[in-house]
Amino acid sequence: MANEEMSQIIGVDEELKALELQDNLRADKYPLKEYNNIGKRGVRRIDGYEKASGYAEYTIDVQLPGMLHMRFFTSPYPHAEIKSMDTSKAEALPGVRAVLRYDDPELPRVANLGGHFDSREPVLPKVAHFQGEEVGAAVAADSEEIAEEALTLIDVEWEERPFVLDPEEAVRPDAPLVNPEKFPDGNLEDKTVEEHGDLEKGFAEADKVFEFKVTRTANTWAAPERPCGVFRWNGEYPELWVKQQRPHVSKRVVASWFGGIPMNKIQVHCPYQGASFGGWSQFDWNMAGHYCAAVIAKRTGRPVKWKFNRREDFYGGEMDEGVYYFRVGAKNDGTITAVKAKSVMSNQQYPFGPITHFADNTKVPNLYGERLRARINKGPTTAVRCEQNPNTLPFSLVFDRVAAELGLDPIEVALKNDGCEGEDMAWLNEQKAAMGFQVRDSLRECVEKGKAAIDWDNKWHVAGTKKLPSGKMHGMAFTWTHEWDDSAGSGEMAIRIERNDGTASILSCRADCGLNAETAYCQVAADELGMRLEDVFYRQQNDPGFFAMTPDSSTNMAINGFAIRNAARILKRKILEAVTTPKGMSQRGSYTPAFPGLKPEDLDIKDSVIYAKANPSNRMTLAEFVGLSGPGGPMVFQELADAERTAFSPPLFAHGWQVQIGTYKEHHRPRPRLCRQAHFIEVEVDTETGEVEVKKVVTVNDVGKVVNWEGCEGQQYGGAYMGIGRAWGEEVIHDPMTGVMLNGNLLNYKFTTMLDIESIDTELVETGMGYGPYGVIGIGEDIGTVIPGVLIPAIHNATGKWVDELPATPERVLKALGKA
Repeated sequence: MANEEMSQIIGVDEELKALELQDNLRADKYPLKEYNNIGKRGVRRIDGYEKASGYAEYTIDVQLPGMLHMRFFTSPYPHAEIKSMDTSKAEALPGVRAVLRYDDPELPRVANLGGHFDSREPVLPKVAHFQGEEVGAAVAADSEEIAEEALTLIDVEWEERPFVLDPEEAVRPDAPLVNPEKFPDGNLEDKTVEEHGDLEKGFAEADKVFEFKVTRTANTWAAPERPCGVFRWNGEYPELWVKQQRPHVSKRVVASWFGGIPMNKIQVHCPYQGASFGGWSQFDWNMAGHYCAAVIAKRTGRPVKWKFNRREDFYGGEMDEGVYYFRVGAKNDGTITAVKAKSVMSNQQYPFGPITHFADNTKVPNLYGERLRARINKGPTTAVRCEQNPNTLPFSLVFDRVAAELGLDPIEVALKNDGCEGEDMAWLNEQKAAMGFQVRDSLRECVEKGKAAIDWDNKWHVAGTKKLPSGKMHGMAFTWTHEWDDSAGSGEMAIRIERNDGTASILSCRADCGLNAETAYCQVAADELGMRLEDVFYRQQNDPGFFAMTPDSSTNMAINGFAIRNAARILKRKILEAVTTPKGMSQRGSYTPAFPGLKPEDLDIKDSVIYAKANPSNRMTLAEFVGLSGPGGPMVFQELADAERTAFSPPLFAHGWQVQIGTYKEHHRPRPRLCRQAHFIEVEVDTETGEVEVKKVVTVNDVGKVVNWEGCEGQQYGGAYMGIGRAWGEEVIHDPMTGVMLNGNLLNYKFTTMLDIESIDTELVETGMGYGPYGVIGIGEDIGTVIPGVLIPAIHNATGKWVDELPATPERVLKALGKA
């Protein structure tokens, strides 16, 4: 949609249209003159005390008078159909208030359950397609314990079906159907191909061509706070508490139920989220709990809380589970001439192939990527900690294999191949200049910071050549890719000036899963409004009619940053107009402007004080202006209130908006990504036991412009643990004979903790080449997504042997060494 069309739809005035919309996808043409809070270290988190003290309320903590507790029946088999069900014993148990069954006449066979892809699914399925799937029945009781006991009293006659757990086996013609209800023609959901250049020419130009295969087993999406929710009817209108990243989707979906409910009659609450990183909110069944709770709440007249137990939270996982095949050609100097990749993915939700990142940020001209999506009898895999997982793993493995095969420093190989869409850095630098950015070499800046932090020049060595006095082998590795901001979704944010004291409240509902974004938005609003940071506050839990971009990709600051910046700029202009313009009558007679004889452009605001630029002693605090006794008091406040109601930014990034820069040959791709990230790791490997010790991790991210240092560094620090864990020990294990999950708990599933990594360094680069306000670009998801690909190369650098299956458990390390 053109900027002009969008402006007409959202009603933004001509000044804002010219100032904001036409330039917000390029270098920031209207930067702040002074940063007082943006980029300031040591800013106190606005949610810090609540969370540190234990007072913070999460969705799972919500308690309402008379509330029932609902639990789901789950399948003991990986593939089976309910032939009959007897719930009479469960219904007779004291304390049970309702049992909802799959054959209940009030439940539709399928419904719009509001997943990320908005498909239609059974509300309570009678066929299970993986062990542990919620099927057949839901029980609501006075306590969770009673509901749990009632589930054990349900008698079911099952018809077991054949099952498949391996994606390559699933796509064979003779494989049993994994989900005949949805995929009756076979288990291959689809096949996608991405091509660039002339592959055979690329291999012919190579000095060396080699092939390899890597298998990636399943990680879970389990988080500290389990999937849950609360539903209550206020008469005929619903109120719900959600635990997911998209409260706006929940509201829209609930509105479509039960004959259609007006959106303005639905109350949504989004309390703090316990590490909700995608996963549950991404797939289709995530609203079924609310649907069942709504039906039971209507029947019983009581609010209903539903929740999963810990094991049930383990059934879905990261979307990079699968098998990867590679054929790579390179010149002796490290120039990659061709990459051919194929991936066979398990239950993958998003259509990502294995070569996307090569196209996004390298000059490699000849690429071929084939992606097969296979359906297997395990839980869904989706964007848990990031949807880029199937892209970043192949990218890391190919670059490090090229370096190892040629005996080169992997950093040298990275710098030699940096670029975009098959074009080199000279071309990419031309694009930067054309968009008004200062031309900087982001990857090189990231590399230099990382090398210094980990002492790369002194510690890196040829594979398998450094044995330590302890007898362990020393290894170093490096990986890189671009930062991503995705430009997906939209952000709506409002700012209200409070009447009595002139403080500012940000209004917008969103999921806060602990990333400190809310503090960052306050920093932006404070600097743009000219207010003290302590005078700006943001409470995201309730629905004020505006919904910000929620953390379902890395776009939060790149999108919401524009929304809050524009809201503040409009509101500031309206405030300055209000203090310089007569506004009707007051109780004391005609109203005299707070700054008579001056125009809005003659004034400014700093530290929550309005002042005349030419005479700073001519001043008035915002509190004095809007206070009960001030010239902006109740009789004239309506004018300022009118200004506040316009002080929000409707979606500046409508779905699908992308910027095309330059000529993109056969493929129309998003704008070039200009900012890079680089990650380094140092390990020690015990070749007798296969144990790997992670001694140091260094993460370096070019975020364009740091808004909140602690938020960015928290992403890096936490992401390092997530990334190492996913490559090192996190693995959901299924019994191949029964299809049953064997380690759906926090004891046998090995999350990486603070005791497992000796040292983590976080480094940030600010090139200003992001597409968000002030040149920012997203950092969320990055580190936990990219770092898993660097552990295998580190083990190879230590031992000279490649582990060909992730995670790199001691057993697999010993297998690579020929000792198992």
